[in-house]
Amino acid sequence: MKSTIDKKAEEMSEEDTKKIDLDVKKILLATDGSSPSIEATIYAVGLAKILKADLIAVYVDEQFALLLEEKYEEELFEGVKHSASGLQVAQWYGKKNGIDVKPVLKQGSAPKEIICTAEEEKVDLIVIGTTGRTGLKRIAIGSVAEMVVKAAHVPVMVIK
Repeated sequence: MKSTIDKKAEEMSEEDTKKIDLDVKKILLATDGSSPSIEATIYAVGLAKILKADLIAVYVDEQFALLLEEKYEEELFEGVKHSASGLQVAQWYGKKNGIDVKPVLKQGSAPKEIICTAEEEKVDLIVIGTTGRTGLKRIAIGSVAEMVVKAAHVPVMVIK
């Protein structure tokens, strides 16, 4: 019977390792205008600069997915005013660092639209911020970053 315990490192030898070549040509930044998304913007622009990668910034307007009253209550509960202004901030950071940032505005469910955009743009990496909520707030609201990590087909860098 095969063990369900992951012992990958213990089972490897030096011969199993190889030279690493990260070929990241396109990065997707998910932004909602919050402080964590601004931190994610800084990392995404920095990585794009270092890796000479294209940078796409996406904001998902969920107001059409929820009733306006529900959206307002969610923002009060989260303590975050979600805003497409994060796209402008990404472009400002990009401009100051010699990176062109392609802004993308979507409507619908944030996790779903972030994943769809990543697939449409054929990105190699997603960068997203998280508030790091725990307990009741996490259960009540869920975590967009967590849902993206679970559904993405490319690596996801989560910035707290």
